[in-house]
Amino acid sequence: MNVTGMSMANGTAAVAILTSLLWLLLNYRALQAQGLSFETKAKMAVAWIVIISGLAFVLSRIAP
Repeated sequence: MNVTGMSMANGTAAVAILTSLLWLLLNYRALQAQGLSFETKAKMAVAWIVIISGLAFVLSRIAP
């Protein structure tokens, strides 16, 4: 791979990380605005962790 391809891949990764962090910040602020209790927020966090982990596991089994 040439130098241009390497820098483009790094740039794409940096944009993806920055976008993910900004998306997380916006969702955190939206969650805070709901006025939910800590217990409810913790349950939601656990549910999302299970969903994302389960999806990652299934996709890792499907992918070659």
